[in-house]
Parts: sequence; C-alpha cells; structure tokens
Amino acid sequence: MRDLTVPGPGVPVRLYGGERDDCVVVFLHGGGFVSGGLDSHDAHARMLCRDTGRSVLAVDYRLAPAHRFPAAYDDALAAVRWAADELADRVAVAGPSAGANLALGAALALAGTTAAPVAQLLVNPLVHGDPSYPSRSELADAYGLTSERLEWCTEQYLADPALRDDVRFAPLLSPDLGALPPTVLVVAGRDPLRDEGRELGRRLRVAGVPVDLSEEPGMPHGFWRFAELSDAAGSAVARMGALLRSRIDAAP
Repeated sequence: MRDLTVPGPGVPVRLYGGERDDCVVVFLHGGGFVSGGLDSHDAHARMLCRDTGRSVLAVDYRLAPAHRFPAAYDDALAAVRWAADELADRVAVAGPSAGANLALGAALALAGTTAAPVAQLLVNPLVHGDPSYPSRSELADAYGLTSERLEWCTEQYLADPALRDDVRFAPLLSPDLGALPPTVLVVAGRDPLRDEGRELGRRLRVAGVPVDLSEEPGMPHGFWRFAELSDAAGSAVARMGALLRSRIDAAP
C-alpha cells in the first residue's frame, strides 16, 4: 500500500497492490459528497483488491461544502486519467453511492479516449437525485440513508439547484449512456436510491450496454461497510467483486 498524489490537481490517492497488473480499479468512496476518505473506506478498497485480483487506487477527492460541485467530479476525472497514463494500460472504476456517481461521471467523460474504463462497478448509485422516485417516499426513513439526509447532502454539494440537471451530477440524464463499458450494478432493496438505480439499469440496457444487475432485497444503503460483520452483506460484496473481476477479465 502506498500513499501518492495525482500531479497537477494534487489529489491524494492510495494504491493497494493486486495480484495482477493488467488493470487498475479506481475506487471513489461514498459519503454523500460531504464525508469519507481514504481511511474510512480502507476496508472497501481492500475487498475490491482481494475480489478482483487487481490493484486498487482509492481517491481522496475534495468534499462539500468547502468544495462544491464540480470539485469532486474534477478530482475523480483527474485520478482516472492519471491511473490510465501512469499505472496500467487498462482501468476500471468503482464506487458506492456518491462514489458511484463520480465513477459513472468519469466513465462518461472519458468514453472513446485511451483512458476509458473497461468496466465499472456501481453500488447503490446516486445518479439522478430526483426526489419523485417512489422509493424516495416509500423508504424515506430507511436505515443507513434517509431522503432528508440525501437532500441535505445534495444541497451542500450543489451551489445552485439548476445544477441538478447537469449530467456531471445527474449522469442518468446523459444522452451518451451507450458509450459506457460493461457495468456491474448493485441495488439495495431497502434504499431510498433503489428506484433510480433500477432506472439506470433499464436505460443502460436500452442503450446496449452489457449490465449485470443485482438487487439485494433486504439490504440497506451502505451495506458494503458491514461485509465483515454480516454473512449476507459479505456474500453480496463477494458476488459483486466476482462479477467485476469477470468483466475485467473479458475486456480487451
């Protein structure tokens, strides 16, 4: 494990060495754009490294409200570009919640370039932020993430409500979804973000993107952090890691 810095923007990153050096998985942590970092998501990165057999680059992107949109997006993009230039011929991206938002945003921005990810893992993704999805009211007070907390985090990240429709924040609205790589998409059944995750899966398939969609019916938002405490969460994490590994293995 090595702590490094992405030159230029000066983004702190942490590299976990994997069994194989043919691909680096760039990991963007969750935390609603307002919390989290290298230490809080150390176990997540280690599990990804173990389950994919690849090196993992965890990114300590800037947080709101001190650094509002698009600071986190810009840092994620810079880190993926740097990983592709300096660490491996191929990269994949992965993240939960807000991290999935940033991973997907980077994959869209880099599609068609030499830094384009060959696969992505999106777990309980925040990809739209529209409070009208049924799960936002049905599961408004769910364990792990409430709709009220989600709205608060969004307001901290976005300085202007009009930015809710900016595809860098709401990649679900992008007209270029068909350019994305094979996707492992995980949706938790007890998560207010459940329905926008389902909608992302539907739109990716319509766009012709290969999608492995797993729904974990009894799981809350943030179940990944319980992988070492709960057999059910641990099994879900192992499954998604294995699926990402198979997508990376199959990628050219």
